[in-house]
Amino acid sequence: MLTDCTGKSPKPSTSLIPLSNAALLDSITKLDSLVGRTKASNNVQAHRYAKQALSIALRMNSEVALARAYLMLGIGYFNHNSDSSFIYYSMALTVANKYKLKSIKPKIFYNLANVYQTASDNKMALIFLDSSISLGQISNDHIILSNAYNALGNLKSELQDTVDAKAMYDSAYNIAHRNKLQTQMGIATASLARFENDPVSSFAIQQKAINLLQRQPGNEEEISLILINLGLQSINIDTAISYYRSAIKISQSGNSAIAEIAAYNNLAYSLLDKKNFQEAVLCLEKHAIPIAKRIENYDWLSTLYDTYTDVLLAENKIGQALTYERKALKARVEADKRQANAQVRLLAALLDLKNKELRIQTNARELEEKENKIHLMNAWFSIVIIFLLLTIFIVIWIMQRKKIRYQKEIIISAKRVIEAEESMKGRVSMELHDLTTPFYTSMLQQIEQAQISDNHIEYDLKSKLSLMTASLRKISHRMSNSFIEELTISELVNGLCEDLKIASIIPIHCVISQTDFNLSTEQTIHLYRIVQELLTNATKYVTSGEININLYEEAGMFFIFYQDTGPGFDMKTAISKGLGVMNIFERAKIINGNARLNTSSGKGTKWYISLRVSKVNHTIQKT
Repeated sequence: MLTDCTGKSPKPSTSLIPLSNAALLDSITKLDSLVGRTKASNNVQAHRYAKQALSIALRMNSEVALARAYLMLGIGYFNHNSDSSFIYYSMALTVANKYKLKSIKPKIFYNLANVYQTASDNKMALIFLDSSISLGQISNDHIILSNAYNALGNLKSELQDTVDAKAMYDSAYNIAHRNKLQTQMGIATASLARFENDPVSSFAIQQKAINLLQRQPGNEEEISLILINLGLQSINIDTAISYYRSAIKISQSGNSAIAEIAAYNNLAYSLLDKKNFQEAVLCLEKHAIPIAKRIENYDWLSTLYDTYTDVLLAENKIGQALTYERKALKARVEADKRQANAQVRLLAALLDLKNKELRIQTNARELEEKENKIHLMNAWFSIVIIFLLLTIFIVIWIMQRKKIRYQKEIIISAKRVIEAEESMKGRVSMELHDLTTPFYTSMLQQIEQAQISDNHIEYDLKSKLSLMTASLRKISHRMSNSFIEELTISELVNGLCEDLKIASIIPIHCVISQTDFNLSTEQTIHLYRIVQELLTNATKYVTSGEININLYEEAGMFFIFYQDTGPGFDMKTAISKGLGVMNIFERAKIINGNARLNTSSGKGTKWYISLRVSKVNHTIQKT
């Protein structure tokens, strides 16, 4: 691939590098460019280019070439193996320090800052970026200077320091503008667009950034990301779709897999907004998901499965939606697992370097002060232990955070399923309500047309028809959330008990300690659905004895106590297979409540539902 890397070299009398070394150094420069272009889209190929550069550097016996080759290897490994990347950057820094190669150190410090930022060590990242800027100013490396200021701006943005972040982006832009660095100008311009409150101005600045980036090849990923951002900011769906399609084309031309996945994902949501389900599915199934699988990016794969779930829910394909939601959770677990492993490996590499530094310092002090050898060894040993304990604490803390996030995602998934169920109930309620009046009118007309000779029979038929119609309307109302939102939990449960008493042969005792409780609309809906599930199941399975339900408030807590004398059931089987039982547990979790079940075969069923609320005084109701 490097057949054209040679050219006219300087005359031997004035050349500092022999002819063969000049050609080889030119090859390393071209390989450096190839590593930068392929590091994200084709990590394996990036490694090959970096290893070719290392082979050339060893042949050249040049310290500069060796340091550059190690730096390229670090860049090639960064996206997938940050611990290996850190090792190669450290090797490059060792060579640069040993042979006093000042010109390459700004770039090494810049890349080391990226590694420390990945390890969530923002303090060390700031130190290395400051060092990169200081040395970049001395060596007049304007590209690194602009890149470092852009990186500082990103770091300040993460720390919510918007004033300093904007100042850093301004500095990056000014340096790039003075030195006509189109790529760095484009990146800084795109970053500055975030601080514009006027959407029109923001759009114009981002378009300017695209124009700057298009002047130089190799910026396809940055352009794609800006186009995706423009799509997200677009109010018009068709305009957004146009931006996403443009982003897809550009990311494909630049082999930027991540940008392509992001563009397809956002395009799918825009097509979903237009009810174009078929094309939305194609975006995910034929394009985005295969790409994410190919590059083994489980983080994006989880997001894409979530998007697919939303499309299926919009098409009312509830069963398929549940399947893809499970796939999303599985991919999320794998992504978190891989990220945790990578973080542990990186922390281990950082710790290893720290230990080496400590050993060097200890040896130096031992040579200088032999009489204090024991004290120094004890002191450094204590530091190592503290550092190890701190590292273990950080790892445990990270794992705990991931566990909490995983539990939150499970609750969110359950909430989506329940929302889908509520949506379905709402549609059924509307259809049932709309059919009731035509049904009643039609049947009434048929009764009248039948000309029944016995007036009592005719009256009885009409009465039963009216009663059935009223019951259907009640059912449709109780299925609709809009009806539930108009009433208190006391009114809802009272009405439900009264309705079921008519149909049930078993006595239903309902005690409500207050006319109203301090509950939100969401809490009321979920609690009513829980009571509805309990009482509906009871009327099916309880054949003797009685059914008791009690709603009360005590010490800032709202309680539902339910008890029946029914046949009971095996708890393990019900929890693993029963959707109704799981529904009660998940609804309680969604509103930050707690549900406890006590039952066994032949011994009835008891439920305890509890929820923290603000204390409000009300009167007692009994039915």
